[in-house]
Amino acid sequence: MKMLVIVFRESLVEQVHALLNDYDVSAFSELHNVAGKGATGLTSQFFLAPTTNRMILAAVSEQLAYRLIDAFAHFRLTQEAAKGDSTFPLHVFVLPCEQAV
Repeated sequence: MKMLVIVFRESLVEQVHALLNDYDVSAFSELHNVAGKGATGLTSQFFLAPTTNRMILAAVSEQLAYRLIDAFAHFRLTQEAAKGDSTFPLHVFVLPCEQAV
């Protein structure tokens, strides 16, 4: 299994949920109002500010993880090309995952 950590701007929630739905990912944990600082800048700590982030944690099979990574990479590249900006606020990380209980 793999754990996908998907960090994205609040404004992308519908697109991210649609991608997960397209790949039949129905079980995940979602954290709202995630603050931080990274390549796409500082995020606000104010609820529903334009720069508020969300984070989704999804434990999926290894095969599905890499299919999702490809889908998110394609989505990000498409958005960056459309906006002419290489700092699109979507990041996906993959970690090994083993259910303990």
